[in-house]
Amino acid sequence: MLTIIEVKAREDGGHGLQSQSHRKECWLEGWVAVPETLVAQVWACGGYCDLTLKKGVLTGITPRERPQPEEPESQDK
Repeated sequence: MLTIIEVKAREDGGHGLQSQSHRKECWLEGWVAVPETLVAQVWACGGYCDLTLKKGVLTGITPRERPQPEEPESQDK
């Protein structure tokens, strides 16, 4: 199974994550393969992390805090 992560973070600071069992190399432009040693970490943080890239290869991540969901506005009047 190959996991890939989006290189550019979304507006909320998270990176998209995908896995496919039959892939052996990254299949999307703007994404990078996640080494097996980092797969559990990127899924544990849900893609909310800073990426360390060396020559286009993911070599490390630093987990970040996930944004808190916004509270719905009160309907009380």
